Amino acid sequence: MKHKLVSFLTLSEDELGALFEGRTEGLQITRGGVRVNTLEDEACEAVKDATIIVAFPGSPYITRRVLEAAKKVKLVQASSVGYDFIDLDAATELGIPVANNPGWNSTAVAEHAIMLILMTLKRAIFAHTKGRRDGFSMPEILSLWDQVWELRGKTLGIIGLGGTGREVAKLARAFGPRMLYYKRNRLPLEEEKELGVQYRPFDELLEESDIVTLHVPLTDETRGMIGREEIAKMKDGAIIINVAREHILDDVAAAEALKAGKLHAVGVDVVPTRIVDGRWMGDTPLSECDYVVSSPHLAGATKESHLRAAKQWSENVSRLLDGEKPLYLVNDVWEPE
Repeated sequence: MKHKLVSFLTLSEDELGALFEGRTEGLQITRGGVRVNTLEDEACEAVKDATIIVAFPGSPYITRRVLEAAKKVKLVQASSVGYDFIDLDAATELGIPVANNPGWNSTAVAEHAIMLILMTLKRAIFAHTKGRRDGFSMPEILSLWDQVWELRGKTLGIIGLGGTGREVAKLARAFGPRMLYYKRNRLPLEEEKELGVQYRPFDELLEESDIVTLHVPLTDETRGMIGREEIAKMKDGAIIINVAREHILDDVAAAEALKAGKLHAVGVDVVPTRIVDGRWMGDTPLSECDYVVSSPHLAGATKESHLRAAKQWSENVSRLLDGEKPLYLVNDVWEPE
């Protein structure tokens, strides 16, 4: 069977072809567009003859209409871990397998989480901005001492202990915090001991932690997981870190808690956005708060992680080309040819 792969990635057709070196016979590769404001009509046109669609969160959303236009598609492959930009219900209803790409950015995202933890503990952005803009007097420096903290001896609560959460635990262990975790299925005691973590139910983790870091996918269950009620249960002066998905943390509630002094700081790699002239802009009250460290969803964006991602998803597509069942399927509609 001949296959047509339509990519919504930033890779050129030559770069995509290199991923399938020696396998391009019978495989046509085209780019469907990567602009954040690519119209749904354009995406529908691009995929009408596709048997394989490869997309990532910055590409056009793979909507029901796009999926319905892809009459020949055999696989929608996300190049990312998250796949909430794909209408999974529609894909399942239409019998289209969807695969994600887990694990490739765990190291990068975990390192980014540790960076945000340290920057929020140390008031790094505030100190950097004020130092460059106004300078400091000695009384001002002394006044910061009670606001700048060490990670050693603190309680770090990790919500979600998949690949990234585990990497956070491994990296954080060197700094000497007490580490708690919450996940739906508790780990065996041997694994807890190996990672240096202790299980707590969700509410108990919130109550005991000085820092709460989020590492769960966005689902109906996790949407709004940390809101006003949950923040109220946390310690006064707690820190929240979110490098997962923006809607897991209620940014309005977090901004209110910062302004009220309930939270010490917030570190985020993901916030609600709006598109202005083809560019994503933060659309969140956290932008108006002091003691917020933010980045534009680039925690996983390292040179090394992108190489791992491309290798992994292309190998998964190659399984389809070989007539094998793809790995990492997130819906159960695969049917062999």
